[in-house]
Amino acid sequence: MKHDALCGGRIEVQQSQSANIGSGYFVDRTVLVTGGASGIGRAVTDKLVGLGAKVAVWDINAERLAECQSVHGERVLTANVNVADRASVEAAMDALVGSLGGVDHLLNNAGIIGQRMTVEDMNEPELDRVLGVNLKSAFYVSSAFIRAPSSRADRSVVNLSSIAARTGGMVGNIVYATTKGAIASFTVALAKELAPKARVNALAPGVINTEIQQDVFADPANIEAMANMIPLKRLGTAAEVANAAVWLLSGEASYITGVVVDVSGGR
Repeated sequence: MKHDALCGGRIEVQQSQSANIGSGYFVDRTVLVTGGASGIGRAVTDKLVGLGAKVAVWDINAERLAECQSVHGERVLTANVNVADRASVEAAMDALVGSLGGVDHLLNNAGIIGQRMTVEDMNEPELDRVLGVNLKSAFYVSSAFIRAPSSRADRSVVNLSSIAARTGGMVGNIVYATTKGAIASFTVALAKELAPKARVNALAPGVINTEIQQDVFADPANIEAMANMIPLKRLGTAAEVANAAVWLLSGEASYITGVVVDVSGGR
């Protein structure tokens, strides 16, 4: 990046071409994607591989990991990791660094909706499970990431929040909504903590048609009802969220940190 143009007392920043996604920004860069074998995470993995990145894919579903490895071959390094367990995360990061030498970018995507519950009728083991996967994992993985080696001066993190952080989500999803609100706060705080070593942002998807909610989407009437609540009158796709995630990870978003970007069709 150059700072060599002064116009009318205003410094104009000229972005180097190498920061552009389409000009090879991700070539020879390593990106870690948690929950990267399905849904939004898989869409991000696919896009990054297409852009020349080496992608470390962490997931807890062995079958989906094997399918991802089969499709992408040596462009991905897959690992079965329980991101809610710090020891598992640390061991996986050690293995990643041993294989790839380091990691430049991180997508904290792993998450679950969990069983429906209310505060009045709370299931404590399920509460702990959702908090572990959706929130504690972001602490564990981000900590391991920032301590891992990287030769890049422009590292970046993107977390997955949700519009449920501000809407409260559906009745019965109070734990999910709470964790996503916490992820939004975590993002702003971590951006301050890691600057200027790394940028940290989050995405807040709206209603996205992925397998995480296939029980809801199985009924066409539910899809229609949800679409009618969205200004764009349709559900989003994993690929659309992936486009936003990859942009925020890239140098094209070089002066953006500490923000939560809605990908919600205007909802």
